[in-house]
Amino acid sequence: MSFTGEGPDHAREALIKANERLLDSGQGADLTIITKNGSKKYHSAIVCPRSSVLSAAYWGSFKEGVTKTIDLSADTPSFVDKMMCYFYLLDYPDCKKEKPTLHAGMYVMGDKFDIPDLRMIASEKFSYICELLRTIPPKDLAGWYLQLFRDVLPLAFNHLPESDQALRKPLAQTIAPCIIANPTMVDNEDYRSYCLEYPLFGLDMQKEILRVSHASEP
Repeated sequence: MSFTGEGPDHAREALIKANERLLDSGQGADLTIITKNGSKKYHSAIVCPRSSVLSAAYWGSFKEGVTKTIDLSADTPSFVDKMMCYFYLLDYPDCKKEKPTLHAGMYVMGDKFDIPDLRMIASEKFSYICELLRTIPPKDLAGWYLQLFRDVLPLAFNHLPESDQALRKPLAQTIAPCIIANPTMVDNEDYRSYCLEYPLFGLDMQKEILRVSHASEP
């Protein structure tokens, strides 16, 4: 047998392509996932080893193991779909218009279903977007940054433990410079309502504004 020298990258690509075919065809699928948008069949041997939560539900002594069905209708359907894609493809698709919210949502899914590698990838993608935004002059961000992160706030502050800074820290580092550059933003109705609804958001903003202000002092 000849040695091609293509190495592990080639093997990884071949495995992902094989998984993609299984995902598309559903051949041999034995696990039904229910969302608000309906149901779809997946392969328990691919899905369950990646999540201790799903593994316990499906392979444990619960009704899911008998019915071969897991109900995730309480979760956002698009997040569920992309989480399932991640199990097969080691990544999840995104588009520009949903990136901040999508990556925040995938981080929350990784936390909820105990998928450490998904948390790590989603955190890196979310942080990268925030880094790109910080290259834009803060005054140019002022008009739309609140709208950009509006749907991220409930994910970061309602669905994660208070000690988790993976989303909150990049948020504060991105939004605080906008407030410093545009002080009247503290009187913005949306900003004030967010601070009231998510007190930790307001606290994060205060801390980051003070940190940046002190760092800029001579």
